[in-house]
Amino acid sequence: MTSEWSGVILWILFAAMTAFVIAAVLRPLARTQKRSIGHEKDVALYKDQLAEIERDVTRGVMAEADAVSARLEVSRRLLAADDMARSERKESEAPSNGSWRKGVALATMILLPLGTLGLYLAEGSPDLPDQPFQARINAPTSQLPVEALVVRVEQQLKQNPDDLRGWEVLAPSYVQLRRYPDAAMAWSRAIAIGGETAGRMAALGEAQVLAANGIVTPAARKSLARAVELDPAEPRAQYYLGLADIEDGNRDKALTRWKKLIAEAPKDAGWKPGLEAEVARLESGAAMPVAPGPNAADVQAAGEMSADDRQAMIEGMVGRLATRLDENPNDLAGWLRLIRAYGVLGKTDEAASATAKAVKAFTGNDDALAQIEAAGQVPQ
Repeated sequence: MTSEWSGVILWILFAAMTAFVIAAVLRPLARTQKRSIGHEKDVALYKDQLAEIERDVTRGVMAEADAVSARLEVSRRLLAADDMARSERKESEAPSNGSWRKGVALATMILLPLGTLGLYLAEGSPDLPDQPFQARINAPTSQLPVEALVVRVEQQLKQNPDDLRGWEVLAPSYVQLRRYPDAAMAWSRAIAIGGETAGRMAALGEAQVLAANGIVTPAARKSLARAVELDPAEPRAQYYLGLADIEDGNRDKALTRWKKLIAEAPKDAGWKPGLEAEVARLESGAAMPVAPGPNAADVQAAGEMSADDRQAMIEGMVGRLATRLDENPNDLAGWLRLIRAYGVLGKTDEAASATAKAVKAFTGNDDALAQIEAAGQVPQ
C-alpha cells in the first residue's frame, strides 16, 4: 500500500471517529421528544385499561368492589403519565428551547471538527513523515533507545534462538531496564549456548542477586563461586561474594577479599573508587554495603549516598528479606542470612526475634537448629 493511500485511509478514519463523537454528543438533545412520545403511549394504554375494567363489570366478569380498587390504581398511573407527557411536551414546544437545541447541535457539528483540525494544524506536525514502529526499531543501533533495542533483539531471537551474541546483548539491556529475572533468564540461555565463562557466570550471579532485592541467594552464590573458579580476579563475582561473607557475619573475610580485589585491579577500573568507598565505610564500623556490584552503573552513586540514605536502603533490603521469610518460613538459608544481617546491623532485639521464629519453624530438625544457634552467636 502506497503512502498516499495510507494518508487517505487515515483521514477517513479520523472523519469517522469525529462523526461518531458528534453523534454521541448530539444524542441527548433528541431524548426529550422521544420520552414525550413514550409517555403519550402510556396515557393511551391506561385509558384502554379503564375502558376494559368497565367492560368487565358490565359482563359480570369483575365485581364492583374489585373494580373500584382497580380503577384507583390505573387512574393514579394515568394521571402520573399525563403529567409527564404534558411537562415534556411543553418543554419541547417552547420556542427558546427549540432554538437552544438547534444552536447547540449546529455549533457542535461545525465547531468540533474545525476546532480539532485547527488545533492539530497549530500544535501538531502534519508535514512530518510517518514513523512506523518497524522502521523505528530498524534504525542504526546507536540511535535506538534501550527499549527499542530490546524489542529488536527479542524479535531476532525469536527467529534465531541460538544466537549467542543476541542473548549477550539482551541480558545487560534487561538489567538496565531493571527487568532482573529476565536478565537472569537471558544469561542462563547464553551460558547454555556458549558455555560457562567467568564473565557470564558473574553476570548471571549479579542478575540473581538483583532479582532477590540485593540478597545473595544460594543460586547466586553457586553462580558467583563458579565464576571465581574460572577467574579468581573476576570483580563482579568477588564483590557479591563479599556481600555473601557479610551476610554470613564474616566482615573480616569480606574486607580481605575486597582489598585484594582493589590491589590487583587495573588503575583505570571504573568500579574501583566505589569499592574503595565501601571498604572505607566497612572499616569504620558502618552497616552492610549494598548492591549493585563493581560492574553495575549505579555503584558510584551508591558510594556517594549519605549515611542516612545508605542505612535506609540497607534496612529496606533486610526488611524485604524478613517479610519474605514471614510468608515462607521454611527457608533455612534465608533465616540464617537475616539473623546474621541483624547482628551486623547491631539490632540485637530483631536478631533475637528472628532466631525465635527460625527455631519455631525448624523445631525437630537438630541440624537446622544448630545452624540457627550458630548464626545467633555472631559477634556484634
